[in-house]
Amino acid sequence: MYRIHLTEEQRRELTRRAHTPGLAWRTRDRLEMVRLSDAGFSIPKIAQLLSVSQVRIRYWIKRFLAEGFDALPDLPHLGQTSALTQEILDRLTAELQRTQRTWTAQQIADWMAEHHGLRLTSDYLARRLKRAKLSYKRTARSLKHKQDPEQVERQRALLATLEKGGSGSP
Repeated sequence: MYRIHLTEEQRRELTRRAHTPGLAWRTRDRLEMVRLSDAGFSIPKIAQLLSVSQVRIRYWIKRFLAEGFDALPDLPHLGQTSALTQEILDRLTAELQRTQRTWTAQQIADWMAEHHGLRLTSDYLARRLKRAKLSYKRTARSLKHKQDPEQVERQRALLATLEKGGSGSP
């Protein structure tokens, strides 16, 4: 059976930590587990009060007994470093400024794969470019290239006639 017995100094430290502004809710729950265990509550009762499994309660109480208060906060989740380095972003910025062409995120992703061997999805790349405050020229959605110029002119003439209050026939 795991039970925590805190000294007065440890109780003050627990209170101080529990009232720290910006404390993560998970850490606050773990501090509450320690407090309840010190107050004499059993692991099944703590699990019931906090709606957490007994296995979790035992895990955190054992961690506290072994390592103290510093074992309760979450460790940083660093993850893998991005292959999209600042050097590559600088080269991309230079390329975007050098050319006057219109780019899409997919075209930029293809350019990176071709010139830097870095294959990224267009969605991820668009988010990273936005985070880096790097703007690129997105294509506008238009059907202008599919329009027949003669038909457009006939419809403009018809519209002009209708706006003047004409009969509707050009």
